[in-house]
Amino acid sequence: MADELEKISRASTYLGTLLRRSADDVAWLWDHKNLLRRYAITDLYHDLTASLSKAASWSEAQRAVRRFKQRHFLRIGGRDLLGLAELPETTAQLSDLAQVALEGGLRWLQDHPHLWAPSTVAPHVPKVFQQYRLTVLGLGKLGGRELNYVSDIDLLFLRQDKETSPIHDVEGLYETLCLVCQRLVSLLADSVEGDRVFHVDLRLRPQGKDGELVPQVAGAAYHYLLHGRAWERQMLLKARPVAGDRALGMAFLHEVRPFVFRRFLDFQALAELKGMRDRILQELRSQHADAPFDVKLGVGGIREVEFLVQSFQLIYGGRMPQLDEPNTLTALESLKTLGLLPADAAQELRAAYVFLRRVEHWIQLDQNRQTQKIPSSQKVRERLAEFLGFEGYWARFKEALTVHTQAVHRHFTALFQPFETGRPQADEKLLGQDTEEACLPSKDPHLNRLLPSLNGLAGPLQPPVLKTIETLAAGVDGETLEAMAARMDRYIAQVRRRPGLLHFLGSHRALVPEIFSALARCDLVADLLSRQPSLVEALRTWPVHQVLHAQWQTSAEEILHKASSYEEHLEWLRRLKNERFLVLALQDLAGTLAQGALERALADLADFVVRHTLRAVMDAVGLDPQLPLAVVALGSLGSREMDYLSDLDLIFVYEPPEGEKSDQIPLEVIRMLQRFMRMLSTPLQEGPGYEVDARLRPTGSYGPLVVTRTNWQDYYTHKADIWEIQALLRFRFVAGDPVLGMNLERAVQHLCFQERTDAMVWPRLCQLRRRMEVERTAERDDAVDIKLGVGGLGDLEFLIQGVQLIHGHENLALRQRSTAALLTEALAHIPDGPRASVEMLEAFHGLRVLERRLHLMTNRPGSLVTKQHFLQMTRLGLWPASAESRRLETWEDLLGVRRRIRRLFQSLCEEAPSNVPKP
Repeated sequence: MADELEKISRASTYLGTLLRRSADDVAWLWDHKNLLRRYAITDLYHDLTASLSKAASWSEAQRAVRRFKQRHFLRIGGRDLLGLAELPETTAQLSDLAQVALEGGLRWLQDHPHLWAPSTVAPHVPKVFQQYRLTVLGLGKLGGRELNYVSDIDLLFLRQDKETSPIHDVEGLYETLCLVCQRLVSLLADSVEGDRVFHVDLRLRPQGKDGELVPQVAGAAYHYLLHGRAWERQMLLKARPVAGDRALGMAFLHEVRPFVFRRFLDFQALAELKGMRDRILQELRSQHADAPFDVKLGVGGIREVEFLVQSFQLIYGGRMPQLDEPNTLTALESLKTLGLLPADAAQELRAAYVFLRRVEHWIQLDQNRQTQKIPSSQKVRERLAEFLGFEGYWARFKEALTVHTQAVHRHFTALFQPFETGRPQADEKLLGQDTEEACLPSKDPHLNRLLPSLNGLAGPLQPPVLKTIETLAAGVDGETLEAMAARMDRYIAQVRRRPGLLHFLGSHRALVPEIFSALARCDLVADLLSRQPSLVEALRTWPVHQVLHAQWQTSAEEILHKASSYEEHLEWLRRLKNERFLVLALQDLAGTLAQGALERALADLADFVVRHTLRAVMDAVGLDPQLPLAVVALGSLGSREMDYLSDLDLIFVYEPPEGEKSDQIPLEVIRMLQRFMRMLSTPLQEGPGYEVDARLRPTGSYGPLVVTRTNWQDYYTHKADIWEIQALLRFRFVAGDPVLGMNLERAVQHLCFQERTDAMVWPRLCQLRRRMEVERTAERDDAVDIKLGVGGLGDLEFLIQGVQLIHGHENLALRQRSTAALLTEALAHIPDGPRASVEMLEAFHGLRVLERRLHLMTNRPGSLVTKQHFLQMTRLGLWPASAESRRLETWEDLLGVRRRIRRLFQSLCEEAPSNVPKP
């Protein structure tokens, strides 16, 4: 025991004084083995409240809190100095001690007003807590659970009126509330018998020292959301409730989260952060070379590590919820895990931070004084070197200090290097404000018509864009070049208004060719980016060649979980949908995603949006999440064969629970579904949604939007035409009550796969197919409808579905939804089908890819492709598209494939009798 206590006394003058002053503390520390113990926060709270319960006056309460602090400083400091605790434990225990002092002190003030308040005020204290909810937020190191021994604790008091009967003289009660908070500060911060618990700083509240001491929650949220500045965002990164009504504190932080973490990668904050960094560097340059080194504010000090980490959090935190972390070391680990910092850089910064914090702790603990400066006394320096593991050798300590601070300062100064390297006045260059620099003329005279657009990207972005466009422009006619220029103009005009986006493109130049190649060739990409130009920032998180849906979904759900309101949830959902959509389009253009995989990915995305939109709308209107409602997909969403411009074919089935009428739908359910459909389709700030088609429900557009399960079953069992049963072949439950959904899917299997003859199916399907050609196509000599026209995809789909309806009862392989997966098996059931199976499968995939590339280029729904469209896609490198296009390389190939498909389908219709009713 003696050796350990002697070592503690030699290491810290303050702790040595405490040990000599109280034999009871020595016994508590050693005999009761508290030196070996890490206290849980609940144990700390019980220890403090036991001491405070004996206080019979204000002065006794002050002494009780200080004795509590001193006792645990001996324990925490002793463990630290003897090497029994690592830095994270020490800072967490100090933070817990401060939190307990605040909570225990607030409770004592509330329960014992007669011991501290003037006699005229004490009777009103209970009324204060009847009128107000009070929360205390810890900021800075207290919020991050990384407190020093002699830190300021930065606090923010907030209040909210309770929903109770109003109390007269609320203004007087507010003054009493302020007095409670002031006394809580005094309980910790006043010097009593030469000691205090912690300094307290209240200046970080809205409007600083001129603002209300205890602002309303709503007023504080309004201040931050509408008028908050960059330093306040940094401040709120570390905010957490530490005393009072914690639920109120968490609700406030949830509300202001959109201010702290933006939906986009917040490169707009770069200018502010860079300005703050530059001011720090200027301040460092003004320091005297011979002044004692400040481990917090000096070159390569603690502040630089914290600023670096917080800068990454502010820029990326909205997209990466893992960065919503107030603790510096934990956030640093997340930066490494997410790949935002190289592993070696993160390790260097961690090692330096731990070293500097340990130095800071020793300096403060020695004299119990708030300082971060290295002592100037050689004797004290040697003690510092001894207790930090350098055996008293000051030179060795100084060498280690130099290594760590140089590493920190190197990373700190490089923080904005991607946006500055190789170009003075980088911001102006990226913004195209260098008016003397113009785009170099191209060797291709036709390409010169694009140069006015490119001049808007003067600087380092111009060469890769120019090279990309030169490659694309080879062999392209003047009209196509004009279209490319128009797309470029629209996007660059948007980018020029967003310095942060220019920074992003400048620091991710490897992405520029992919982005601008897609932009120049595809109206779909150009329209999407002109509405929401910052969507390209998704490529930082989800590179084009890494788009696994499961990973994306996990990340997206983490982001949605953090949304603070219904509106923010839907905007985030729309943002995520359009980012994913863009990434899939770029992967398609890069040729790294096969036809089937892309269709499934687009369907998975639509499923995700449908599920989360339904959940958000149900929550917003207050409906039970266990509502017996099924949202079912038909068409391409049902078969998971989505295209870029596919509608969402949805139907809704409700099963009235016991006690409700079996044939009626509650009005609130109908209104919720109407709102749900609007939220899927209405364009939002974050871009377009999906077109929704609910006309495939029983009795079509004239029937009710949602039907009961009983009515649904009755309709399809007794009233549905064969084409309506045909639509059910792609029936798939996507959202709502899973039990009801699975029951409906089982019922559909029975409805679709009954025993039927050819005469029951083909005549009706053939007449419907002919009617579609007449009423819904506009084919001409130079334009064909690759879906609904003669020999189009519709022929192959009807062929497959007819075979399913006839033979599905006896052939389980036909009980699938995917057209591509069914084609070969279906052809085995028709004359000449097996011989044509390879050609038909290739033709089917080719037509689907052609339709998809047409949509990419034109951004127009429908499947009418002209000869001019075909040639333009060829010139732009959109066609042919991989091996799936080999049978359709030319316009003549397309016409020939259509003839062969129609011949195969027509063989079925020629055998069918014609005396059937018209559909």
